[in-house]
Amino acid sequence: MRRRVYVTLGIVSLMPVIAALAGAAIGGGILHPMNLNPERSQQTAQMLERVGATREDFLVRVSDGVTLRGWKVRPASPNGDWILLFHGVSDNRTGVLGHAELLLRHGYSVVMMDSRAHGKSGGDMATYGWIERYDTVALTDALCSAEKVRHIYALGVSMGAAIALQSAATDPRIESVVAEDPFADLREVSYDYAGLRLCPFLGKTLFRPASMLAMRTIEKEGGVQT
Repeated sequence: MRRRVYVTLGIVSLMPVIAALAGAAIGGGILHPMNLNPERSQQTAQMLERVGATREDFLVRVSDGVTLRGWKVRPASPNGDWILLFHGVSDNRTGVLGHAELLLRHGYSVVMMDSRAHGKSGGDMATYGWIERYDTVALTDALCSAEKVRHIYALGVSMGAAIALQSAATDPRIESVVAEDPFADLREVSYDYAGLRLCPFLGKTLFRPASMLAMRTIEKEGGVQT
């Protein structure tokens, strides 16, 4: 019985060390997310047909030379307002098809872009809003120079919600934001992942070294304030 206790205590004491090594290893991976979802071409075509909307390719070259790729989508009877849609991590522009359909049915035109380092957009590093907020400024500049825009709004999911909120704080032309499942900052969300998505408390305690080392790597490699 005593030996079992000692073994258990030894494993528990080693877990922070193992977590620290894991955090150092995965930190860079957070900046370079995998593209896990294909472009939902058939679902997109079906959605556009259902609402009678039309789309056109939209390419925007941002300040650091990266080219963002996406669509401008117009409803059958546009009301003059545009909504910027932002997808989640490891996804692409078609990850917000359901949101786009709802908005198009109510007369809103939408911009659906692949975020940097996602989908068909350029860039090899995702910074969860730190750089992307300035991408939004370039996107909005391009939209306003090509279209007659009455109001601009933003809607984002998860990582996209964080980008939408930071973009609105940077660009006053975005008048309001719908943020679905956002996070306060990258460090806070790291506690959820370090806690195996079961309990943030684990990420803040037993597995905290994983978050600390991952955030240090992100700050050093990506120049991101966490």
